[in-house]
This record gives sequence, structure tokens and C-alpha cells, in this order.
Amino acid sequence: MKYETTAGSDTYIIEVDDDGSVVIDGKSVDCDFQQQSTDPNLYSLLLDKQSYDLRITDQDEALNVLIEGDNIEVKVTDERSRRLAGIKKKLGQGDGDILLKAPMPGLIIDTLVKKGDQVQLDQPLVILESMKMHNEFKAPRNAVVKELRVKKGDKVQRNETMVILS
Repeated sequence: MKYETTAGSDTYIIEVDDDGSVVIDGKSVDCDFQQQSTDPNLYSLLLDKQSYDLRITDQDEALNVLIEGDNIEVKVTDERSRRLAGIKKKLGQGDGDILLKAPMPGLIIDTLVKKGDQVQLDQPLVILESMKMHNEFKAPRNAVVKELRVKKGDKVQRNETMVILS
């Protein structure tokens, strides 16, 4: 999966393959990223043989990362979201069903809507955990939840439909 990550004024393209290998801006790196069992916001990062302790908390549209005493706002956008942003204007006026699919295998952490709910553009619908990261999936336009095909605790596969909006 490819991610565009912005930290401060710097932007990086990070690719994480199914086998766990990591490429940052075209350069392969040794990387191990683990959540600490003592605190869900604490992580250990081993990057090219350098160890870092991180505290990561969610903000509205970004993550707040405390690393070596510095607070850094980090925005992470996956490939699917970048493509979706490019066509969002068309979808905003579009009609017909929208199938919200899992871009990667993972675990459903939470469902924030139920069948029949009216949802607004950018309203969070489902939270999927994959590779120790929480991914929040939002409504691409104002719509109605036609079907909710997942529930908290479900495991999903890549391209599995999670929500159908109409």
C-alpha cells in the first residue's frame, strides 16, 4: 500500500508491501513498528537500526506524533483516498450506489453508522486497523447507508465491501 505522508513542511511517499518491506521516497529501509502493550498511544520504531519511542494521538485530520521531545503534526493519505479526492466533486453531485471497500486486509475496530442513517460528506463510517494503523473511512458525499456489511471485530480482506451508500 502506498501512502503520502506530510510531516511539517516535508512530504514523503511511503510504500508498505504485503511482506512488510518498506520503501520511503524510492529507498528501501529496514523498519519495525510496534505498538507497546502498556499504552495504546506508545509505539516503538526501529528505522535503519535507529530506535525511536513515539507517542501518537489522533487529531481531527492528522496525527500528533511526539518524538524525541518534538510534537509533529503528521497527515497520512493512502492511495485510495488520494484518488478519491480527485473525483470527489463528481461524486458530490452523483447518484447511484457507492461501494466502500477495504483497500487492505484488516480488523474492523468500530462502525460509526447503521443501516438507514443519513450521512454527510466526510462523515466517518468505519474504522479499520491494518498494519497497526487505524484507517478511518468517510462518506465521499451526502448519502444514506443502504447496507452495513461489517461489524466491530470482523476481519476483512482486500476489496471486501464494508458499506454500501445510496
